[in-house]
This record gives sequence, structure tokens and C-alpha cells, in this order.
Amino acid sequence: MDPEWVAEFVAKANDCINLNLVRPIISTHNATPTDKPSMPNKKKRILPEPFHPEFTYPIFGEEEAIFGYRGLKINLDFYANDLLPSLDIRYDEKWKQIGETEAMDITEKLREFLPAYVTDPEENVTPALPDPTAKSWKPPGERIYSYSQDGSEYSIFQTTLADPVAREMFRRMQIFVTLYIEGGTQQDLDDQDWTMERWTLFLLYQVKHDRGNNQDVYTLAGFATSYRLWIFPTLEVMRATKSLPSSPPGSKEEKDTYTPPLLRQDPVTHMYTDAFSPLEAPSRERISQFIILPPFQGQSLGARLYNAMFHFFIGKPYIYEITVEDPNEAFDDMRDYCDLAYLRTLLAFQNLSLPSTLPSETLKKNAEIPRDLIIAPETTLTALRHESKITPRQFDRMVELYLLSTIPPLHRSPARITRKEKSANENDRKYYFWRLALKDRLYRHNADQLAQLDKDERVEKIEMAANSVEDNYDRLLEVMEKRAGWTDGGRYLLEGGDPQNGDGEETAIPSRSKRKRVVSLADDDDDDDDEGADTDASKRPRVDRP
Repeated sequence: MDPEWVAEFVAKANDCINLNLVRPIISTHNATPTDKPSMPNKKKRILPEPFHPEFTYPIFGEEEAIFGYRGLKINLDFYANDLLPSLDIRYDEKWKQIGETEAMDITEKLREFLPAYVTDPEENVTPALPDPTAKSWKPPGERIYSYSQDGSEYSIFQTTLADPVAREMFRRMQIFVTLYIEGGTQQDLDDQDWTMERWTLFLLYQVKHDRGNNQDVYTLAGFATSYRLWIFPTLEVMRATKSLPSSPPGSKEEKDTYTPPLLRQDPVTHMYTDAFSPLEAPSRERISQFIILPPFQGQSLGARLYNAMFHFFIGKPYIYEITVEDPNEAFDDMRDYCDLAYLRTLLAFQNLSLPSTLPSETLKKNAEIPRDLIIAPETTLTALRHESKITPRQFDRMVELYLLSTIPPLHRSPARITRKEKSANENDRKYYFWRLALKDRLYRHNADQLAQLDKDERVEKIEMAANSVEDNYDRLLEVMEKRAGWTDGGRYLLEGGDPQNGDGEETAIPSRSKRKRVVSLADDDDDDDDEGADTDASKRPRVDRP
């Protein structure tokens, strides 16, 4: 067979799949549940151009290729409001089977990634959902934030996957997880226990008012999920989550093991009168999936969504920390901008500063790095971290980033600190002390790995790692300083200012398989839940000072 002729029947999946957000023909009746979805046959496209997936290898294999069709077009349309999908496969010619070589069954490949009623129209659907064509249709859950931007209105809704409407909508949109999150997996949504209540779904909608129909029209621009993880109730956790009154440091109560209070009982019926919900036990909230759809990227919507989620979690006293599951570099950047902007609104954080001198005995060659004197006392930092609910490593990075920003750029150079603490300029001394604190954290974070090296190798590795981290901080600060809002207490970012140049919007939280590592020492964690595990003072080795 002619190879060129065969090649005509091979299509690149990422190119031939067209994703469209479409608007149904509006009905005049009110929204009522329907046992079977009305597939979007009457519709109009609301975006000028279709958009395409970024990853299709989970569906079509590592080559992301589809064999057996000439002129293949796969149109996957979604109602813009409730994401009801429809599948339309078109082609000019289909491969006629030769021996065992036959055309790929596209519908079969998509079956596990779409609701059953899309690939099998006879499939029954439960539970019933509101009619997406009705004038009274609204997103499920509670509206937690609304704002205007560039002439458009946006609203963010929050609900749990225990809501049957939200769960079915998420079942429909899960294919976006596959198409835009590298390594993203489909979540099992058939659990009937309280596990679904631990999943929170955030929906970001563009809202336009249709004057002709006197109706608000909703278009999904992005979504995110988070999962609530129970955390062992130590004294620190209980006090941080307001589950236990604070006791003076060193008091008997401070040293005692926490004993949870007994639930009250009715003296007559002996029934417990205190309701207890495991969802309100001390916990970590883990941001799991985060996607801004391609047509809405580059508009700071990711920062808006993240900030709305962050402030929602901050308002829950039982949430101890806000973690992120395996973020990519773009999400890391957005998170850094937003977290630092929030921290800069806290007076205690604003008051952090670098010293220009330190006691001589703390700078002896064999002395431990005086982190408490360089940054702040541990009690101050812990209180700030608990108030912001930011994980230890992320909080340490934000402190380092902020303190570096207080040093004039001309003085952020190792070449200026050859005399170390004896440098003539106070900003050079501050920079030297800042580098010591950074190296101390990197050393503790990589203590086990560094213990296997001799002294000269340790010094080299720490120096390389510190330079790499500082380069990244300088990159972040350069972008921040270009934004007028950065000089105004960070409010620009809190209000959704775009933290990035160009169109590299934060779109998802994929795996780290493509992350670039400049040095072998790690300054990131595979999961935020393990952050801070090596911060115990007893595990703090002395840093070899070059």
C-alpha cells in the first residue's frame, strides 16, 4: 500500500476534535426536572471559534492519533450552562477493513469519558435535572462572589458533589479534566455515602442578560474542585482551628494531651443534644482540579477563582490549611501572586523586616543559622501562618519573597557580599542574612540527601539551589513590580489583576512530569500535605557556610 495514501487516513486527535460551547433555544416555560436530557440539537454557537484539547493520549493512545478516517471532524458540543454534551462525528471517507487493519471505533474510545447517554442515546438518566432551556435556569449551589470585568459580569458558585444536580454536571465536565490536565483521572461519582459531601465544586460563570427573553444567560468559564481531608487534632491544630481555647505557653494545659469534650445528653431521654458533623472537624482543604476553559484564558479569571476559593476557605474556622494537589508551574505562579497579595494585607506580615546587624556569637562558623533573628520569632510566624491557613513551605517561600522585595535590586548580588556580615552597606548585609535564612530552609528540606555528601559537595549543592530559588523570586518580583497595583498593598491582585504576561493563563493542575529542575536539590513537594514535616527544631542541622 502507498504510505502517503495510508497517511491520509491518520488524523491528529488534538486537531480534529472541536469543542464548542453552545446555547440552547430558550423555552418560555420555567425550569422543571427532566428524566432524560434533551440533547442539544437546537442550538447556536456562542463562541466564534471552536477550541481544541491539549491532551488526548488517555483516550487515543500515546501517539494521540486516530486511524481510519479521511477528513475527520469530531464535534463535541456542550450546553454553555449545564454542560450537557452531544457528539457528532463526521468524515469524508472511512477506511475499508483490510485483514485485521480497521478504522478505530471513536465512539467506543470516548465511552468511558462521557456520560452513558451521550454514546448510548437509549441510556436512562437519573437523577432528574432542571431543563437547561428554561428561562429560570440557574447554576446549582450558592453564589459566593460576583464581579464585573471588561464589560462582562462573572459569578462564582459553590456547592458539594452531594447535590445530585452538581454531581451530574461534574460528570459531564470531567472530560475537560482528561483533555486539559496532564495525568488527570475521572472521579468515581457513584458513591452514595457522605464522601461526596467532602468534595466541593466551584463554578465560574460569565453572566449576560438577554433582554429579549428577560433572562440571565450563563456560560461556564472555568471550574475547580477541592477535597476535605481530616487531620489529626493535635494541640496546635485544635487551637489554630478555634476548637480549643488558647493556654499560656508553658502552662499545664499547654503540656497536657488534648481530650475532646463530652457531648451533652438530655437528662430524660439520654439522647445526645450536640450535633456533630465530621465535615466540621479540623481538616485540610485540598484544591484538586482547577481549569479555566481556553476561550476565557488570559483574562485573570484564574486569579479571581483562586481568590474566591481562598477567601471561602479562610472563613471556615475548622479548616486548618489550604493545600494544592500536584500543581503545575503556571498554577504555582498564580498561587504565589495571590498568596503574597493576601499576606501583604496583614499588618503583622507587613511588619516583617530583615536586620542589618546580628550578634557576633550567632555568626560563628559552627553556630546554627539564627533564623529567628533574621526572619522573626517562630511564634510570630506560626501565628501568621495559622491566620492565613497557608502551608508551611508555601508560607516560608512567601516570607522569603516578601523580604527579598525589601532589598533594592542593585544589592541582590552574591558578588556584593564577599565580606558577609562585615559588608559596608546595610542592604548588602541584609541580603547576606537573607541568603543565610534561605540556605537554612533548603538545608532542612533536603537534610537526608545532603547528609550523604561531603562538605564541599554540600556547599556547592546548597549554593546552586539558593541561586535557582532566588532567580525564580527575581522573576516573580519583576512581573509584580510592573503592575501598578503591586505598589498599593497588593490589592490589584486581590481584585483579580492579571499576574502574568501574555496568554499563559493558569489553566489546570497537571502532574509535574514536564517540570524543569535546574538543580538536584528539591524546593517543591509532591503534595502540600507533607509540607513542614522537616521543620522540627531537633532536625535542624548546621548549614555549611561558604
